[in-house]
Amino acid sequence: MKPQIINNKLNKLIKQSKLIKIVLLAASIMMVVMLSGSLYFRDRVYITDNGVTKELMTSKTELDAILAFGNYTIGEHDRVTYKVEDERTAYVTIERAFDVIIKVDGKEVIVPIVEGTVADVIEKSGVKLYEFDLVDLDMHAEATEGMTITVTRVNYQLRANSTEIPFETIYVDNSNMVIGEEKITTQGENGVRTTVIKEKYVDGQLTEKELSSDTIEKEPVTMVIERGTALAEPYAKMENPETLKLVNGLPAEYVRVLSGKTTAYTGGYNAFGASGRDCEIGTVAVNPNIIPYGSELYIVSQDGSKVYGYAIASDTGRGLMQGRILADLYFGNKYDHFDDSCRWGSVYCDVYIISEGNG
Repeated sequence: MKPQIINNKLNKLIKQSKLIKIVLLAASIMMVVMLSGSLYFRDRVYITDNGVTKELMTSKTELDAILAFGNYTIGEHDRVTYKVEDERTAYVTIERAFDVIIKVDGKEVIVPIVEGTVADVIEKSGVKLYEFDLVDLDMHAEATEGMTITVTRVNYQLRANSTEIPFETIYVDNSNMVIGEEKITTQGENGVRTTVIKEKYVDGQLTEKELSSDTIEKEPVTMVIERGTALAEPYAKMENPETLKLVNGLPAEYVRVLSGKTTAYTGGYNAFGASGRDCEIGTVAVNPNIIPYGSELYIVSQDGSKVYGYAIASDTGRGLMQGRILADLYFGNKYDHFDDSCRWGSVYCDVYIISEGNG
């Protein structure tokens, strides 16, 4: 073979060998690049965002770096959980917060929350519930997006009101006093009644009232006024003047009435009458055949200017038995009451027999 031909073949083989080396070198570089990429993106992270899951290949291990790599933006109230399954696998769960509205005190409070009950929403909002407040939803109900919770403020107030209870006035007849005279024997006093009203307020508006208590703090004191019923002041005054009922100054009830002259007399200490009864102001001498001893009497002058008053028939005397005098009225012991008897003198009277004596 000629030398020229041999050299051409040799040069051709050398060129082919260089080309193969270049191809082999390029393939090697490509494999290195591919292997390097496989090493660089060695982690799989599964990110679930509000229920939608995506796979992300990254070598990032820090949560913030992973989220930034995947272009995930996290809100202030969102909740993120990060769980590493093994050295090549991790899971990220993003729970997006949603808004719940609370209507309370005339305003709306927006509460972002990831999950929870109505009670949790209210607690997170800082809205304070008081004893009688009402919530329109079940406190254990699960909060949902777009939910509106209405809180109704309910409170009660007790209002005490004290009023006077006017005292009553009663009149008691007094046969020892003259018609037109009055005397207060018991001063009247007003009482005090306290009522407590329970008021119900709903969102600041009064909606209901009810009586909570009604107490008499102080009973009223009845005023007692004695008023006279006699035509003139009686000389013989009764211990219980209200027991003798007078109408227009005269007994309302009596058995009979006698009219005639009356006189006055006195006696010594410890004097007693013919009936054996002690003589005292309010005892009189009579004819026992006309007016029996023990009879209850009421004696008043016929013109009404003088009143001896209530008396008991217990004595007698000559003038009485002779019929010249209807009644002789005892005015007391002569040492103290002689002048009183003189002032009475001789007076024509009506003698009302209230009850007959038995001798």
